[in-house]
Amino acid sequence: MLNLSLSDEQKNVISERVVKNNAIPCLLSQSRLLLDALGILFWPKHNLLIFSDLHFEKASFLGQFANPIPQFDSLDTIRRMQACLGLYQPRRVVCLGDSLHDVNAVRRMPQHYIDALNAMVSKSDNWWWILGNHDPEIPKQIAGERVSSLRIDDLLLVHEPEEHSQLGDANAQIIGHFHPKARRKLNKHSVRGKCFLKDNKKLLMPAFGSYTGGLDSEDPALQTLLDDNKACFLSFNEKLYLV
Repeated sequence: MLNLSLSDEQKNVISERVVKNNAIPCLLSQSRLLLDALGILFWPKHNLLIFSDLHFEKASFLGQFANPIPQFDSLDTIRRMQACLGLYQPRRVVCLGDSLHDVNAVRRMPQHYIDALNAMVSKSDNWWWILGNHDPEIPKQIAGERVSSLRIDDLLLVHEPEEHSQLGDANAQIIGHFHPKARRKLNKHSVRGKCFLKDNKKLLMPAFGSYTGGLDSEDPALQTLLDDNKACFLSFNEKLYLV
């Protein structure tokens, strides 16, 4: 994959967000990544922005079962995506699976939501939808390329983790699916928020979508997935903390 150089404006955004503790740089294998408190990942080398677990139309899905939750989650998620894209101005975008909450989500989605999604896709050189367990198919009404996984440099971008034997030449993985959250003490106060979890071979992304629940970072399922050299990056009040 060809590298796409950053504009001066993008470089300034990265510098400002790091200085203000809105984002933290990290190294995964040989790749330098930027974790952002907005719940996104920016890969400067490839001018690439990553979202995970959008879960469009989760509220309308639950509404089918008499759940009274307000059905504005997709609109909120789209607006926050637009803000992130406007901030970083990436040339490439990856959505890391479970972008749709269920296989019928697009049928329930208002046309102007679909139009807004397609407008975002059209402004990117490449837009990849990685397929997840909630969305093994994405209807053709939504633009962009569908893939089961994506290999960039020595990283594998997937929805669910691959076994070591399935990685091929990849050295590490960027993973969705788990919606990690954490509770930690900051300045003597207990706070809770979405988080990134990382070890030497894996980086787990937080869910970006509205109404997405989460799995606690101390849950045995996550503890056994990560090695002993693990780190938690907690998002709270638009800041990111290594805790």
